[in-house]
Amino acid sequence: MTGIHAQLVSLTSYGNAFLQAGELIDDFYPMHSSFQFCNNVDFKSIKKSFFSSAPKEVLLARDPADWFRLLKKDGCKKIRLYYHRAENQPSGEEHKLAGMVGGGGTWMIETIYRRHSNYWFNRWAVTDKAAPGGKIWSVSYGMIDKAQPTTDAQPDIREAYSLLDQALAAITDFAGRQQLPEWANVFKKARAILSNDSPEKAYYHQDLLVDKYYSLIARQVLSAAGTAWVFGGMGSWNDLGFNTAEENKTCNEVSEGLYAAINQSILAVANSY
Repeated sequence: MTGIHAQLVSLTSYGNAFLQAGELIDDFYPMHSSFQFCNNVDFKSIKKSFFSSAPKEVLLARDPADWFRLLKKDGCKKIRLYYHRAENQPSGEEHKLAGMVGGGGTWMIETIYRRHSNYWFNRWAVTDKAAPGGKIWSVSYGMIDKAQPTTDAQPDIREAYSLLDQALAAITDFAGRQQLPEWANVFKKARAILSNDSPEKAYYHQDLLVDKYYSLIARQVLSAAGTAWVFGGMGSWNDLGFNTAEENKTCNEVSEGLYAAINQSILAVANSY
C-alpha cells in the first residue's frame, strides 16, 4: 500500500486507541513508520472567505498527538476511514494511477461525534528536497466538511476476506499462465497469509495497527492486502504489457479486481475497531 494509505490507517487505529481506551503511544509521532519521510504533519480547518478566492486555513493541531487530544476534548466518539471510488478518470483507470500522489480514489478521515461527522482531506507536498533522512514531505489534514451526516462505513471483514482471497486466486492464476513466477509468488505469499494464525507482516509498514484491538481475521486481511499491493509506476505490475488484446484485457480485469479488494480490505480493517 502507499504511504498515504499507511498514514491514514495508522491515524485511525492509534487515534481510536486514544479516544476509546485512553492509550496514547508516546513516540507515535514522529517515530511511527508512516511518518518516516515527513517533516511535518498538521491539522487545519479550511474555511471559505468572502473576501478572497483562496480558502482560509487555520491551524488546529501541530501534530497527530495534539489532534487526538483535540478530538477527545471536542467529544469525538470514534475515527473512521472514508473512501469514494474515482469514476471515469480521464487519464486512466484508478488502479493504474493509485501509486502516484493524488492518484486513485478519494480517501478521507471521518471523525464521528454524537450527531454529526467532520471530514478531513489529506494534502501531501514536497517542501524540502534536501531534507536529511529523506523527510521531504509536509502533510496537512484539512477539515473540509464540518458538521455533516455520518457515514461510518462498516464493510464486513469476512466479506473483505473472501473478496481478497478470490481476487488473489484469479491474479495468481493469470500470472502463472503468463509465466511470471516472481509476480505469482507475491500473490501466493499474500494469499497464504490469509490462512496463517500468526500473519506475517510482510509489507513495509510493520506497525500500522494497535494489534491488540483487532481480530485475527482483521490482521490477516491487512497483512495480505499490504503484501499484495503491486500498483505503482515504472517496474511495477502496472507497467506490464502483453502480446494480445485479450491478454491485456484479462490483466486489466484481474488487476482491477485485486485493487478493489485491497481497498475494501483497508476500509474494513481500519473501521473494525
